[in-house]
Amino acid sequence: MEKTMSKRTYLATCLLPFMLFGCSSLGLQATADSAREVLPEQDGWAAAEGPVTGGALALEENVFTVSSRKAFVDALSQAGDEPKIIQIKGTINLSSDDDGQELTEEDYRVAPYNFEDYKNAYSPAVWNIKPLIKGRPNRNLDGPLEEARQASADAQKAQIVIHVPSNTTLIGLGDDATIEKGMLLLGDNVENVIIRNIAFEDAFDYFPAWDPGDSFKLDASYPGCQDTYVDASHGPQMCRGGRWNAEYDLISINGAKRIWIDHCTFSDGDRPDSMFPPVYPFPQNEITQKVQHHDGLIDITNQADLITISNSYFHDHDKAMLIGNSDKKTADTGHLRVTLHDNYFNNVGQRMPRVRYGQVHSYNNYFVGNAQGAGNGRNAYEAHLDSLANKPQHNVLRQALGAGKHSAIYSEANVFEIANGNASHAAGNMKGDVFFDTGSMFNGEMIDLLDAANAASGKPMSPDVGWKPELYGVNPAKPASDVVEYVKANAGAGKL
Repeated sequence: MEKTMSKRTYLATCLLPFMLFGCSSLGLQATADSAREVLPEQDGWAAAEGPVTGGALALEENVFTVSSRKAFVDALSQAGDEPKIIQIKGTINLSSDDDGQELTEEDYRVAPYNFEDYKNAYSPAVWNIKPLIKGRPNRNLDGPLEEARQASADAQKAQIVIHVPSNTTLIGLGDDATIEKGMLLLGDNVENVIIRNIAFEDAFDYFPAWDPGDSFKLDASYPGCQDTYVDASHGPQMCRGGRWNAEYDLISINGAKRIWIDHCTFSDGDRPDSMFPPVYPFPQNEITQKVQHHDGLIDITNQADLITISNSYFHDHDKAMLIGNSDKKTADTGHLRVTLHDNYFNNVGQRMPRVRYGQVHSYNNYFVGNAQGAGNGRNAYEAHLDSLANKPQHNVLRQALGAGKHSAIYSEANVFEIANGNASHAAGNMKGDVFFDTGSMFNGEMIDLLDAANAASGKPMSPDVGWKPELYGVNPAKPASDVVEYVKANAGAGKL
């Protein structure tokens, strides 16, 4: 861990005025190096209740350059909640020990867990034949294999989840700074964090859990599907449903507020979930029943608030971003205010973002994907057979902007290029009531996105979201015709 000399002249010039006005309002951010840049005034929801400065005011003893997990964790611990700048040099593997050796499944595994025995013990042919509970297989797995899986997961979690405290700037040096194989957690009571110019990859869960009741449905279109077991061809084991669920996001904003993420890149790295296909036979072999080792890219939950995500690249992943993680969390009302602008979503399947309760401003973002395999009006059984026949190699784009319960998404001048799709894949109704869009483009044509999405889905939403964005900072909305060129040139790590 190297300490880097801070700019005393910057501190002397900025400290007192910052207390009064914020550095960016004085035009000083352009003259400080990138590590001390702060969120521009009025740049999205993150700026709504005062400046986001991260570690801009760090004293010299709280400026670090780190290249390993140990140095990274030590720097966070040493500075605590004091302003701190942590510069990431090269690749930091969060699944590594203090000597820098990578830790893998065998290092975390607790006996008697092994995947094959776990898979067989809880297979639908074994587990689902038991009496259903409220119309689903029992979702609370029990027995020594599930206990060992959970203990193994706990061991991995203790190593790869890194807590980021308040008043922190994390910034990558050069164009190759990477944090991989773990998760940054910004928890409750954390605020004022800046994360820039870093590629985040492969928060790989070695011990995903099988949930037999996830998306389970008694669907008569599936031959043999019924609520009571009769024989190997008739019973709940012949119904659709069940999912593998992973634990880790690349960044989890879980209760934190006043966060700016800028010029970062997010992906599954070289271990995409497409490498881990379904392991059960029909009808539990639909594409969404792959063995999921990655969860979200960025998830924003549990009353997190005042967040701006800008100029970032999200690619080659299924579920990108959840804002609000439960229909039942009414306490999220009045929180989850998020701005996303000038971001690039490429070969992402869904949740760009999927929103509950929050007021989300999405503008000048670029979405590229392929909806072939999403069903497109057929019943679930026919869509399932089609996906098996066509074997899509892409992440199936199911919806880009997902309007969930009590969400209020304001979409503005976004660009959607969705092969084999329609406007309901751009704006999907996920139990939402309202959605607003203006000035967006779909497959090369200007479109009234709400009207088109309502017509395509048959589940109409109102445009009355109840608010109008005012926070654009130095990035007022561009016309959709200018978005693609700008986003391709600017989004992602290494382009700061």
